[in-house]
Amino acid sequence: MAETVVTDEQIKANRTQRHLVIGTGVALLLLGIYISIFLIPDALQTSGGPRQLTMDQAADVANPERTYATVEGGSWDCETLQSVRGLSGSRVMYGPPSSRFREETKFTEIFYTGDDNRVVMLVTLSGDVDCDDLVGQFPTGYLYAMSDGTRQELTNEARLARYFMSDTFLEFCGYCGQGNSLIGAVFGVVFILCGVGLIVFGRKIKADGKQKR
Repeated sequence: MAETVVTDEQIKANRTQRHLVIGTGVALLLLGIYISIFLIPDALQTSGGPRQLTMDQAADVANPERTYATVEGGSWDCETLQSVRGLSGSRVMYGPPSSRFREETKFTEIFYTGDDNRVVMLVTLSGDVDCDDLVGQFPTGYLYAMSDGTRQELTNEARLARYFMSDTFLEFCGYCGQGNSLIGAVFGVVFILCGVGLIVFGRKIKADGKQKR
């Protein structure tokens, strides 16, 4: 049989394909490692479930470091519910740039307060949330002591004026916790496996387009 002749153009194209496959594999591998470094320990840390806290207990344990908790004994102040909107890429890939983006609710903020408003907690929830959705629900996620920056921002916006008699201000990430951490950790592992697979596959591609055995 006659030997197949590989042109310089084919060799160049095969090398480009090899570099592209390996480069994509390296990118996925690094992304997976980056995600895993943060989220695998986080998933393990939250595996025991959230701490059950009252509002007063939350005020006692809150600090700049996160505490995975469910806070009970408070009530949602529906008058403070505020949706934060922003632009998000749509599924429309063609057409004018204005048609590729749409405005949607990124997250919702609402205050959760104790019976006497002594302890006030700003809760951030993912997406568009209505107060009716919160009936019978307790905030579960990461608890923090409110930072000076957040408190100053809320003061400038006059959102803390109604709580001028309050003693303690807390922050709460209501979309953080075990579920998100576990999903992220799984994606991290998948990216690592896909990255390694692409690197191995790419290294087997020879200049003539054939794969090494």
